This record gives sequence, C-alpha cells and structure tokens, in this order.
Amino acid sequence: MKKRSRSWLIPLAMVLLAAGLYIHNYVTFVHTPPALTDKEKRMIDTLFATTKAQCVGRYLFEVPASFDNTLTDRAQINEVRISSKRLYRPAFEQRIRLREQELKNSHTVRAINQPFLKQVYRLSDNAVIFDRNENESVSGVARILEGHLYIDGVAFILTQEILDYSDPRFAKERAFFLRDEAGRPAWMANNKPQKLAELQDVMSRLSGRKDDEIPTQPGTCISQGFIRDGNGKPKEDITFVYPHNSVFSFVVWSNNNLKESTNMLERSGEIQSYINSINGRTLRKGETQIAGFDTSEWLTTAPPEKASDNQSGQLQLLFTAVANEKTADFRHPNLDLTLSNESLPTGSDSLSTYSEAELVAIWDRLTRSFRLRNNAF
Repeated sequence: MKKRSRSWLIPLAMVLLAAGLYIHNYVTFVHTPPALTDKEKRMIDTLFATTKAQCVGRYLFEVPASFDNTLTDRAQINEVRISSKRLYRPAFEQRIRLREQELKNSHTVRAINQPFLKQVYRLSDNAVIFDRNENESVSGVARILEGHLYIDGVAFILTQEILDYSDPRFAKERAFFLRDEAGRPAWMANNKPQKLAELQDVMSRLSGRKDDEIPTQPGTCISQGFIRDGNGKPKEDITFVYPHNSVFSFVVWSNNNLKESTNMLERSGEIQSYINSINGRTLRKGETQIAGFDTSEWLTTAPPEKASDNQSGQLQLLFTAVANEKTADFRHPNLDLTLSNESLPTGSDSLSTYSEAELVAIWDRLTRSFRLRNNAF
C-alpha cells in the first residue's frame, strides 16, 4: 500500500506554534485567590475599623485612619505648579526672608542675565511673588514666577514659567524669536503680564485645609489645600501617595486633561507580554465601575526579583484601575489608582504580611469608596 505523505504536518506544526505564541503573549490566565479566611477578614476589618474621608481633585474616598498622604508637591493647575506645607506663621515669615536674600545673592554665568532676582511683588503680608531667573545658566529671558502664600496655617509655593524679551539687551534675540518664518505673534515675546495675572488669580482662590476637611464649594482639592473654581475650566493634574508600613503604597492620580486613544484593557497584548516576562500572575482583570464611571482594572502579582546580594527580594505587587481614560474632560477627570510596592526601599517589610486575598480585599475597600464630591463642579 502506498505510504501517505506527512507534508501536512509541517504547516500544522507552524499553526500550532503560532497559536501557542499568541496564547503565551496575549491570553491572560487568571489565578483568582481564595476567599478570605475568618482570620484574614478580622485583619482587614481591623485595618478599616476607623476610616477618614480624603479629597483629591474632584473625588472623595475613604482610607484607614493610619493612612496619610506624603506627596505634597504634585499639583498642577493649568501651568501653575503648587506645593504645600503646614507651618507656623513665624516659620513662614522666616522662609520668605531667607528666600529673598538667597535670590538677591544669586548670580548668573553671563552678565547679560543679571540680576538673578528681577522683581518682587508684595501682594500682602501673606503673599509675595518673586520674578527670578530659572537658574544661573539659563537666559534671563526664560524665567520663573515664584509665589508664596500663607493661609489657614498652610504655606504654599506656586511656580509659573514665563518668557520675557522686553529688556532692550535682548533685542536681537527678540527679533530672531519673532522672525517672519516662525509665525509668532508679538505678544508671545512677553507673556509675563498674562502669566502673572494667572498666578495671582490662583493665589486669590487658594485656601488651606486639614487633611480630612471636605470642601462644600465647587473647586479642586490639593494636598493641604483647596482651590475654589473661578472663570473657565482649568487643566488639573493632582497626585496623592499613601504608603502603608513599608509594605505597599496606594497612589491616587486625577487628571482632567489626559485623554488616551485606547484604554488599559485594549492594550492587553503589550501589558500581558510584560507580565509574562516577569512570571506574573493575574488575580483579576476586566471592566468595572469606580466612582460611577466605566473603569479598566488589572490586578497582578509576580515572584520576587533577585536582590543585588542574590537574596530573594519582595513579591512584586501591581494593582491598577483607570477610569475615564478615553473620555477625560473637566467633568469626567481621569482617575488612575495603583496599589504597588514598586517604589519602596529594598529591605522593607515583605508583602508576606498580607495574603493575596487580603491585598485584593484592601484594594476593593479603597477603590470602591471613590465618588465625585457633592457640588464639586
């Protein structure tokens, strides 16, 4: 009997190989952790026995009373960057005196860029703005407006970049900046009046607040502060970070101006490829609802990385959820939530403090408490 040809096995093997590669790189295998044991449930209940309300941007949420935001310099309203610190008034007054003296004593590499401190605007006993060079090397044309405000026991520093070619010493540079082929209008050669007015406007609407104080007016929350709404719909970019006992950090990022063409789940291929590369495990993945908005969620853990001394490091943790990723606007701020141990120092407590089931329960307690603040807009 004539033998059958087995040439069909070659293309079949290629198909199976391609299918295997597809499954390996793009198909997510979910390893759902078991339900909480009674002991684990008691541990979670103890952690959340006392909670406090937090306000970031236009959102409210609840965290355990032991959680505190440690990131006090990650707020930006339009182009104004803001940091905050609770101070006694004498300490604020000393800060201003020392800062002004420091700027007056600063020098530039090139004489044409002198003086380093261009102008001081004393708005009140509680507010001052310094018009200063960016640093000793950068041209005196590109400068910083540095505002200091003290209100409700909180000292704020606000910075705004400006461009100012008005000094006759920069006439040649101004002419080049406004050359015909560049197509720039004349006002762009000096945006200081506009930027100064914007900075003063933000300062006039800024107030201090306690960590768990929830405003009732339309506006946005930053660390230790609140900016009530004025005219227009500002771009807002605000981040809080809550470290927990050197075990993990919970990060909250609200941004109403960042809009992506795809959401996290639509980028599954590249994400899954990375998870595979670190032998990660997906505990949960899919669409959910947070703060009333459609949200992409992906909960992953991975084996410890080897430390430099060849000792095992920490279990790698990365839980992520993103709402309004494709639809962000003023009334639908992008909300990006992360629970991870990525930025913690090596040698900190192991994640073995919590089981995977407990970590998922903590995540759910935190993220499902989010909602838009009443009268936020």
